[in-house]
Amino acid sequence: MRDATIIRDKLTVRDFALATAVGLASFAAFLLLSVPGLDPSQWGEVAVAARLRPPQAIFPGLWRALTWGLFSTCGIPIAVKALAVIGAAVGGMCVSLSYLIMRYALAFLTRFGESHAVWDNRICPFFSLVAALFVAVADPVWRIAQTFSPEELRLFMLLLAVFLWLRWLSCGNDWRLYPLVTIVGFMSAETPFAFLLPPLFIFGYFRYWRRIVDGVFVEPEKLPDPDQLPRWRMFFLFLGSLGLAVWLNASVFTALGGVSANGWHMNDIYFRYGAGYWRVLAGASTLAGWALGLGFGLFPLVVVLRLFPTSIGDDRPLRFQRGVVLVFVCALAVMQCGAFPAACFWSFMKDSVAVNSGFLLSFYVLCSSATIAFVGAAFAFECQRVYLPDSIARPGLKLRALVPVLAIGVFALAAAHVPKAVETEMQRIVRDALQETVRECGGARWIFTDGRLDEGLELTAASMGRELWALNMMSGASRWDQAVRVRSFPAGSADRDNAEIGVPMLMRVWAGEKPGGMDEAAIQLGFEFWKREGKPLPKASGLVAREKGIGDEEAARGIEAANALAERMFAIETSKDRVQASPALSDALSSVAWRLSRFARLRNDETTADRLDRSNTALKRMLSVVEYERQRTFMQLTPREGLRIALRRADFIEARRYAAAVLRSDEEDPEANFGMGMSYLREDRMQDAEFYLRRCLIRRPDEPAVLNNLSIICRKGRRYDEAEELARHALKMLPDSPEVRQTLKDALDKAP
Repeated sequence: MRDATIIRDKLTVRDFALATAVGLASFAAFLLLSVPGLDPSQWGEVAVAARLRPPQAIFPGLWRALTWGLFSTCGIPIAVKALAVIGAAVGGMCVSLSYLIMRYALAFLTRFGESHAVWDNRICPFFSLVAALFVAVADPVWRIAQTFSPEELRLFMLLLAVFLWLRWLSCGNDWRLYPLVTIVGFMSAETPFAFLLPPLFIFGYFRYWRRIVDGVFVEPEKLPDPDQLPRWRMFFLFLGSLGLAVWLNASVFTALGGVSANGWHMNDIYFRYGAGYWRVLAGASTLAGWALGLGFGLFPLVVVLRLFPTSIGDDRPLRFQRGVVLVFVCALAVMQCGAFPAACFWSFMKDSVAVNSGFLLSFYVLCSSATIAFVGAAFAFECQRVYLPDSIARPGLKLRALVPVLAIGVFALAAAHVPKAVETEMQRIVRDALQETVRECGGARWIFTDGRLDEGLELTAASMGRELWALNMMSGASRWDQAVRVRSFPAGSADRDNAEIGVPMLMRVWAGEKPGGMDEAAIQLGFEFWKREGKPLPKASGLVAREKGIGDEEAARGIEAANALAERMFAIETSKDRVQASPALSDALSSVAWRLSRFARLRNDETTADRLDRSNTALKRMLSVVEYERQRTFMQLTPREGLRIALRRADFIEARRYAAAVLRSDEEDPEANFGMGMSYLREDRMQDAEFYLRRCLIRRPDEPAVLNNLSIICRKGRRYDEAEELARHALKMLPDSPEVRQTLKDALDKAP
């Protein structure tokens, strides 16, 4: 017969009340104590959902579908704020589900031993609560719950699936399986990790079926024999939900412009799911990260699941060797939950790339929290068995002391994981810098940048009711990079064609040839063009420069704001808590420091600039990475490819290197001669420059750029008639060019 005490294994109203209470408390903590605003790691996906940028990958489609609807309904300013509330709410639900999952797991595992009233009434609920609180205070969960994120959505679906499975084991009825497999199907469309769940669920049921029907849970007669599971219906329901989610992901990706931006064909999108799954796996962790993550997160849980039933099923007191192992794995689990941030050297330290997936880290936290709960419960059971006779209905002294000690420890960890004031200030500095940048842009519609804060800048402008498009001077040659560059220009326009070639080309045309081309553009990067051309630099404010529209009063106000931001950054640098911030936030702050330093040098404030650069440890690393990538890119190119890219970027020093190699095989190559000639012209070596530029005319006698530069060389050599003739020839080829008209005017003015 079934033991009467087993009836208490079914979750009671008290269990659901505790789960609700800990979830509401976590919701309030996430909402009130988290860092304000969007973490920079979320900028890219939020910009996609807000339709400011096209998606670069299919995943996370379900999250995009939800947030796209939110942005379309509420608008960008309200939707950005709503993401924080939704993130806190989903985080609270994840903590509630963690409690319920632990409660079911403890009820299942304790049935291997003798049932006691104190165990059922106090120990199981208490350690389930401990596990839920550890989930709530863990650093990875704090990170993904501060804003509704794709990682948080995946974690919620995982916890909900596990809860439904345990609920089915407890209450039976096949209909509980159907929402379970539906959720797993949807989750499988988002991440390949979800494909592991169905075999794990089935294996677990086959493995423990006999003990389940022996009376472990209530109403075992409602659980079918493993051979009688509705497997075909489950399979087709899983397949149907998977197919629906794949279609939804692909449809959202297409509707947001991902297919056209990446240059894909519509028929190819479904075949790219395999490649997408591989990118999810490769981006989640490196080989070292997998080893460390599994070792710290999953291995302790496997060990304790093997030892726990044996420990509580033994009539003798807990053996020393077994207790030492439990203590050891519990220590590993506590480290993984983030009790000692310095021990998590492989997860959130700034320079580490060992583990990158917030969802994966949160899964490890869940496993570690379960380990802590099971180990604590095993030792509590020992206290109950040794110090509590069966006739006494209340716990003994040691068991009574264990409860407040653990409670104080958990809440101490919670206090330690509340984001520090310095992290909040870092986020506010980044936010204020972006808002100041938008203000200083004035009426500009475009801003030339280095690309590091572009998504945040565009989101900030949209939240302020402004239209501002970032033009990344460092953007690559991929189809997606081109789509981002040209999205703000009408099809068929000359600006769109130039932007498709490259942002440096667009700047050269706007600043050098197009009348009023820079009237609606602001500058943060690209001042080298004005220096090379010998033109006065655009007037600089605190974080932005513009050729037109910045008055003295406005510039002074911007400089004052920039100096205030610099002083706030100096205060941040003296704090020792900066390591607590996310890597994305630290990098964003370093980018703000670099901008402040660059504009300080433009206004000859070398003291502020040097101080910012000395404190910006990420600057040297960033510059070394940029230089390495530049060299690596050119090393992979043939001389002709490298020459064309260098000419497109107006990097004539680099062009000369490749031009020399091309000229060895073809001394009349016009592009190579042009690169050589322009490099010598920049160095004022007029005789060498003229030699190579004239060789360009052998194959391209009507090239206006060559004729124009030869006219300049002749004018500087006081050969005014020849300069006029070359300039008129160039103007005939390019009659609408203001640059050529200016060259002709200069030649006529200088003529005797």
